[in-house]
Amino acid sequence: MHLPGISIDIYPDFCFSINLLNMPVTLLAFAGIIALQIALSRRDKWWPGLILPTLWLIWTLALTVPQVVSLIEEGHYLWFTGAAELGMAALAMENAPNLILLAIYAVCHLHRRRKERRQLKKTRIDDL
Repeated sequence: MHLPGISIDIYPDFCFSINLLNMPVTLLAFAGIIALQIALSRRDKWWPGLILPTLWLIWTLALTVPQVVSLIEEGHYLWFTGAAELGMAALAMENAPNLILLAIYAVCHLHRRRKERRQLKKTRIDDL
């Protein structure tokens, strides 16, 4: 439900819409997702930290591709851009949180590698 003046719509046929009344719930859910991403990225194996970014990418592709196809079929797009360009812009906007998840993954892995190097260096010194 979109109330006038309370929602932000980028393009009405795309799913990127923010209802400001649901903002606290959305922020809480995103904080939970970030906490889960940190927990998964800090594991010893490399692949658990890539689960959430992969799921997010699949989700946005599953939502955006059918919308772009319907725009192309119906011919509803702006005069200065085609439906494919509009779809790529929507896909880029909807995958912005994915960049945050991948940055968390990278930082956690760099931190773990540095910790392992320090521990290995300390072990070598102790062995001498």
